[in-house]
Amino acid sequence: MVVLALGPETTELLRRIGEPLAQAADLPPKEVRFHVVLNPTLNAFALLNRHIVLNSGLLLAVRDRDELAGVMAHEIGHLKAGHHLQLESLSQKLSIQTLITTAAGILAGMASRDGRVSQAVITGGAASAQTNMLESIRRKESQSDRIAVALLARTGFNPDGLASFMNRLVQQQRIATLPPPYLLTHPVTTERLLDARRMAAEEPVHPNRRPDSEENRLLARVRAILEAETHDSPEESILRFRARLKLDPGNLALEQGLAEALRAAGKLPEAEALFSTLVKQHPDDFHLLRHRGVTRIEMGRFAEAEQDLKAAIAGLPDQADLQFRLAFALKEQQKPLEAMRILRQLTAQYPDEPRYFYLLGICEGQAGHHGEGHLALGRHNVLIQERDNALWHFQEAMRRLPAGSPEHAIAKREEKLAREMPRKPEPQEKERKRR
Repeated sequence: MVVLALGPETTELLRRIGEPLAQAADLPPKEVRFHVVLNPTLNAFALLNRHIVLNSGLLLAVRDRDELAGVMAHEIGHLKAGHHLQLESLSQKLSIQTLITTAAGILAGMASRDGRVSQAVITGGAASAQTNMLESIRRKESQSDRIAVALLARTGFNPDGLASFMNRLVQQQRIATLPPPYLLTHPVTTERLLDARRMAAEEPVHPNRRPDSEENRLLARVRAILEAETHDSPEESILRFRARLKLDPGNLALEQGLAEALRAAGKLPEAEALFSTLVKQHPDDFHLLRHRGVTRIEMGRFAEAEQDLKAAIAGLPDQADLQFRLAFALKEQQKPLEAMRILRQLTAQYPDEPRYFYLLGICEGQAGHHGEGHLALGRHNVLIQERDNALWHFQEAMRRLPAGSPEHAIAKREEKLAREMPRKPEPQEKERKRR
């Protein structure tokens, strides 16, 4: 289960839908953060500190922008009402990736009726047992629906988007052996579906209904990228995209999906050539520049990747993923000082992203700043819950940094905090516990 580093299309799509909904819910839009988990099942959930997680399978399943807005509004409704999942481990200094993976695993276990999930300790509105948590979730769905429908109507989205999505899931449930996981963690009764329809019909029509053409185009591209990246067989994915392009030539989403499938299959020259063709055809499309830049990084063409990524950043200045990949391209060209300027801003803005600290530590070492490098790598290991490695790096940082310097004091304080982290059991210890 992997938390995706979102590409610019996905980030922009979720921002365009999520920010107005969060603002309408009186939540700071910049503080509501969306994540995508690489998981083919249909599910979504809200976490503490205004994190909302969507499975990639859900993005592939929604029919249009309004259905996606309905799901996102529902999860924002959970945040607004304080229904988020709260794990005991949230009190520790964990990366958001660790928290998402933990929560996603718990919900997956609930959806599969895995009895072992009842051993997972979940705190919050109800109790820690699986059955109590599931019952608590069921009681709160209607409240989140009411909030969601009102938010959709208030922001110019189709207020029937949530009910439309739920209705299709219910239809799938009737013909499936097992219901979609979304229905087990977000149970849909006939009464609930009818209520959602009724509430949507009662909402006054927004005087300026939000146009959906650009967002649906973005959604089509996101779906194509996810399909290419998650298909079990990249070769089969290539064949499928080519077959669909014969029926719909010139479809940008399908062309981009084909390029991504070629990249996933390791056919980097073909992928780079197709991205270059698309960049020529769409010179103002900064998303395509990003994808060609990533492909060129994988080909070892770092100077060209740097040019692509800088051009993409000029058009998409707030994309952290672009900044990170540019820093990597700079590091590979032995330009650590330029990379460090980017990474220091990223680690300040996203202190729970371990990969930013890892690359910063490498660049600091590359620049000869070994004490600062160990400090950054210590923070990386704290975030990925590697206590012993974190302690070693903090101790090395203290040994190399001047005594009495602010950096030395920081390393000493964080080494002390790392000592309080729970130590991971050795493999033989884990085996004994299972027995």
